[in-house]
Amino acid sequence: MDFLNRLGQKNCNDNDKSEARNSGAIWLKQLSECLKTSTDKAPAFQSKNEIVGELPTMRLRRFGTSRKNGGRAILLIAPLTVHDASFVDLMRGHSLVSILGESKAPVFVTDWRSASPDMRFFSVDTYLADLNVALDDIGGDVDVVGLCQGGLLALILAARFPNKIRRLVLAGTPVDITAKSSPMARIARKVSANAQMLPEDEVVNGGQWLGLMGSAQGHERAAIDTMQRNPASFARSDLDAIAAYENWTRKNLDLPGRYTRELIAGIFDRNELALGLFKALGQAIDLSCICAPMFVLCGARDEIVPKEQALAVLEKVGTAKSRMRMLVAPCGHFSLFVGLGTLSREWRTISGWLTSESAAGRLRVQTA
Repeated sequence: MDFLNRLGQKNCNDNDKSEARNSGAIWLKQLSECLKTSTDKAPAFQSKNEIVGELPTMRLRRFGTSRKNGGRAILLIAPLTVHDASFVDLMRGHSLVSILGESKAPVFVTDWRSASPDMRFFSVDTYLADLNVALDDIGGDVDVVGLCQGGLLALILAARFPNKIRRLVLAGTPVDITAKSSPMARIARKVSANAQMLPEDEVVNGGQWLGLMGSAQGHERAAIDTMQRNPASFARSDLDAIAAYENWTRKNLDLPGRYTRELIAGIFDRNELALGLFKALGQAIDLSCICAPMFVLCGARDEIVPKEQALAVLEKVGTAKSRMRMLVAPCGHFSLFVGLGTLSREWRTISGWLTSESAAGRLRVQTA
């Protein structure tokens, strides 16, 4: 603030220092308010929800009523990337929260905070620790649904705390990076080779990072394709859906440098998670510790996370084959989460599986 005070007083005129100081004070107050509101602005969700937890990395939001008699709940782990979590509830017909909530179970969503300078050293462990707190706060039987890089955190969480998760759903989640080449893996190799490209002691600007990944995201530039609307009708609902998606793509989320480097170098470059070498919360992560029923969803035209990378998890976990399900949707990456057809078909199937008695329960993992 000393610097800001000097800045506010820099243009003081000798003939009217008092007036200049007053103007400087007003300007400083306005600047402080702008900084305060822009560093961690809460995203706009369309459905009624309540913030039930304030953690360093996230706001934990609950959609739907609280549980009765310790019933089932769903924890939806949004991608921790360069966009905010509001895409899980964009609008009517494009709300994954609404589809999952049809089972009458409350849906808890990780509304990740945009990284501020004091968060620059937050690591994968930091996010896992807060997710573990969220699981404990929700309590009881929790189904975990992880989207894209949120699925990576869900997978690590399930391996680290295998007895805390009832069922696990992964959608568009890269697991074995060597299963098929991808733009993200190629970018990771370049970044990992040059530490100056991604210093871990700084905040990663979401807009700049998105520009670096532009080639990886360009396969689904058409919002109408992503949202799976009818190009022949262009009714008001189609136009509203396209506008909602385009508005979301302009909302950038900043990331901690340490977390980003751990993810890029450890998982996307060295493939440590698939190889059992990735360490989290003091232990190497062994995916074979996961015995919970699992459902994997991937996109046939997904260039960001090729289906081969996503489906590889089924060969890594300890879940019995009879308790595994998988679907390959006829779409690209972002359509997996917001596409009209994917939500009404594949996600309704997943929602039904979460509430069904088949493959119910989980094997208890014995710990020393």
